[in-house]
Amino acid sequence: MTPAGSACQAEAVLQFWFVACKPRQWFRRSRSFDALVQERFGELTAEAVAGGLSSWEEQPQSALALVLLLDQFSRQVWRDQTQAFSGDARALAMSQRALELGWIEAEPARVRRQFWLMPHLHSESLAVVEASVALFARYSDAATAAVARRHADWLRRFGRYPHRNAALGRISTAEEEALLLQRGAGAETFRCERCQNAGPIHYRVCSSVEPEWQLVCPQCWPILREQPGYRYGGTRKANRRQRS
Repeated sequence: MTPAGSACQAEAVLQFWFVACKPRQWFRRSRSFDALVQERFGELTAEAVAGGLSSWEEQPQSALALVLLLDQFSRQVWRDQTQAFSGDARALAMSQRALELGWIEAEPARVRRQFWLMPHLHSESLAVVEASVALFARYSDAATAAVARRHADWLRRFGRYPHRNAALGRISTAEEEALLLQRGAGAETFRCERCQNAGPIHYRVCSSVEPEWQLVCPQCWPILREQPGYRYGGTRKANRRQRS
């Protein structure tokens, strides 16, 4: 692969994720979106997970593209499979290196800083996730920091992420099974389209910055409320559905 070709591929990854995709697609489970990522970037993701594309590590933009392949696209390409998490260790090492080199601090776009830091959130090391709370608060936003705190709570409680157990061939404890059932029930009602937090109350909102209507949780709502052109479209409560 020529340097020019490699640079074009890295830019294609960034353009796809940050320009062509809508934010709600990043974390929502969707067979059609998984298939699209597989079709367009499946081979490139496999190359990255196998240890390839080392030249991408040399510059911040291509390095971020590589982190996306390892830490995000892998989850679409190998949904519910062990290999979905096989790029996490390398992605975390790259994210930590980017912090040391000042690449994340120098990145002007908040959403790109967020995905630079996502490998910290995906770690099953409590120390890493606890430290990420302050990083997300500084470089991303309060909602993502809240997600990191919730992940840290899971690790303190279980020592791992129970929702990965099936994919990794781990046997869930009774307590983990109860959590998974609770999360599944929440997913069938309301799930925040920004942070994926499930809960009984969500707000339907949009803004000039994010013009498409979306359901957001109470933690993410204040962020959108401060955006230009903010509009409120109603509140959805789980207990209303139960009464009907």
